[in-house]
Order: sequence, then C-alpha cells, then structure tokens
Amino acid sequence: MNDDKNIIIDVNLTRGLTVILVVGLLVLALLGYLVFGHEEAAASSPKTTSQGSAGMRQFYLSSLNSYDGSNADTACATGYHFASLWEILDPSNLKYNTVLGFTRLDSGSGPPTVAGWVRTGYWSNNSPNIAGQANCNTWTTTSDYGTSAGLVSNWNAGTEDMHVWEVFSPECSGTGRVWCVED
Repeated sequence: MNDDKNIIIDVNLTRGLTVILVVGLLVLALLGYLVFGHEEAAASSPKTTSQGSAGMRQFYLSSLNSYDGSNADTACATGYHFASLWEILDPSNLKYNTVLGFTRLDSGSGPPTVAGWVRTGYWSNNSPNIAGQANCNTWTTTSDYGTSAGLVSNWNAGTEDMHVWEVFSPECSGTGRVWCVED
C-alpha cells in the first residue's frame, strides 16, 4: 500500500495585500540604500599647496615699505606674485601669511589695515589718477599714478555697509608695500 500524502497550500492574495507587500519591499530597499549606500559628497577637493596652507591660498602684504611704482612687481617671495585686487578681493577665502607678511600688534592671524600697491587688470595707463585704472604704466615708471588698496580701518564711516577695501591712486614715485598672492 502506497500512502502518498500531499500537502496543498492555497494562498489567495488580494490586490490590496499585493500592493502593501510591494510598497513594503520598496520602503525596505530605500531604507537599506540610505543606511548602507551613503557616501559623502563634496563640491570640490581642497587645493593643496607647497607652503602647507591647509587648502587655502595664501596672501600677504610685503614687510618692506620701499617699493615705488616701477619696482612693485619685484616685491613678492618665490611662490608668490604681485596680486591683482581681483585675486584678493575676498580675504575670507584666503589665509594671511604672517611669516612673510607685514603685521601689526592687533593683526592676529589676519592682514593689517595698511595699503599696498595692487594690480588693476587695466590697460597700460600713464595719465589719470583713477584708482582701478592707474598702474604706473604697467608698473614700469615713477612719473605717473598707480593703484593701492588697503583693508578698511574705519568701520563706522557713516554707513551700515562695511566694504572690505579702500582704494587709492598715489604717485608712482612714492614708496609703499605690495600685496602678494600665492601662485
């Protein structure tokens, strides 16, 4: 005698139960991705520099106050160049080099409120004394005007908007410091 026993399981899934099971599996998959598939995102990697500036480009104001308009472009140390104001316009994105740069007693780790020669990005110019245009005929002469810039030292100049830079147009024969920025 052959006693075959068959077990039959009859599962009747309704449409509602099927939807609930599918949605539940999708939720579990999404939660698993969020927990285990997480990677940190970054807009860009920080710039590395030979001076070890912790990812921030460095700048400084020359310690010597002896550069006239015709030799301002010779003031910067190796690895730095004569800065355009546009390169140092936002000092919060830069690190001030207190080893190479001029400092004052209250400078801390930041730049002093002292003006220095700065490139303009303008055409070679030898006549107007207009800050932003004057550039000692592209820093080759002492007989014209150049542009210098310094951080604002009067924080209460009658307005609530404190701009970062004050610009001047001194004679190229005068001597001053020079703003330098890392290559």
